[in-house]
Amino acid sequence: MYELRTVDDILKGIKKAGERDNFLQKLCKNICQFFIRRRKNAEKVRMFEKINHIPWTKRLSFIKARKTIDNLYAQHLRDLQKAARHRKIRVIFLVNEASKWHCGSLYDLFENSNNFKPLILVTKRITCRDTTEEFNATLSFFKNADVHVECAYNNTSNKFLDLKIFSPDIVFYEQPWDMGRVQSIDRVAIFALTCYTPYCFHMLQSEYDYLELFHRFLWKYFVESPWHLKSYKNRFRADNCISSGSLHFDKYFLKKVPHVGFWKDTSLSKKRIIYAPHFTFTTQHRVATFPQNGQFILNLASMYPQTTWVIRPHPSFDQHVVADGIMTQQELDEYYTAWEKYGTLVREGDCFDLFKTSDCLITDCISFLADYFPSGKPVFHLRRNDQTREFNDFGKDIIGTYYQIHSNAELEKLFSRVMVDGDDFMAPQRLNQMEKLKLMFDESASKRVFNHLRRELKIP
Repeated sequence: MYELRTVDDILKGIKKAGERDNFLQKLCKNICQFFIRRRKNAEKVRMFEKINHIPWTKRLSFIKARKTIDNLYAQHLRDLQKAARHRKIRVIFLVNEASKWHCGSLYDLFENSNNFKPLILVTKRITCRDTTEEFNATLSFFKNADVHVECAYNNTSNKFLDLKIFSPDIVFYEQPWDMGRVQSIDRVAIFALTCYTPYCFHMLQSEYDYLELFHRFLWKYFVESPWHLKSYKNRFRADNCISSGSLHFDKYFLKKVPHVGFWKDTSLSKKRIIYAPHFTFTTQHRVATFPQNGQFILNLASMYPQTTWVIRPHPSFDQHVVADGIMTQQELDEYYTAWEKYGTLVREGDCFDLFKTSDCLITDCISFLADYFPSGKPVFHLRRNDQTREFNDFGKDIIGTYYQIHSNAELEKLFSRVMVDGDDFMAPQRLNQMEKLKLMFDESASKRVFNHLRRELKIP
């Protein structure tokens, strides 16, 4: 379960900076009790969506907390502008899920600069079922990479470490949820500037995009496009957003030859197909279509020997497909085993070599619909009628260039025409839309984030 931060929690951290207010504390206590009731009775998604609908009478404490944190940020920035003249600025990336790591290019820019000293801190996910296994896997992922990495979680005592002991100047969060309280923004803002670059590309009309208890308390929120910047200003009165572009797209800037080891058959004579199923069967957005087409797509792979496949499930897919009663663990294991005849199972977080070496994508994953778009290749977008959140205007522009799939018969017909017969009749629409949306800036998103921070810190 996501550990929801309350105003009471926020002000506990702020009080360390010398702020006290008896009336405010009493008000916070009432709000805290409200959140406790919500935590006991509401679904996770309902908690998220209700955060941004607190009555105005109870929002006074949010305004107070935000003002105090803004003042702290202003002081931190002044201090760091002076410090940058004689020492390196310490930048921390707080990571708790290797599959969502997306800041590799940004880390490299800091590492190769004379003005910054980056560090990756691996911590735990609160909702992780197997703390030891996932934590160790995430830690191993970064230890095997060419990065500086330390632990921000004690796996023996089951305690989250206070980030203050690492003396950060700037902290980048990997995701808005699943973090320990001591590592939350309200605590970290006391001694560091906080930043966030989305681990996913926001394509839906949802308040996940700008949460009151996360995004609003950030120093800088680096968003995917000018459209997102304008939308958040209009919808949430956001004043801390910077349009940098998606860090995911940085991989498309790389000139190196992409890795092809994902593919069971690397011969160019075979079409390379990615199947990426999502996990929201009964909660959140309800975009997952696996119960309707998971077995059919496996059968589709068997029908066309001129294809080779990769199945790349969402990181939360296995947990939810079992918990939601779609398959037993044994049935899921047997399903993956069946795929071995036609392709490989891939779970790596960085999918862009996979994207660049593929011929098409079959998916209902929201972020992949945007991440794959710059490839210019066809997408078969798996749809369901009871999706709870509509695509935003930006998302509609992208998916409007894809093959919309509402049934297995439709998938088989279009797959045969587009991939087998080679008639990709929507290719012109995709190319036109890419030019219109201008998702790719003149420089990488990482470079734009890096340069923005240099300007803020007044580093030449």
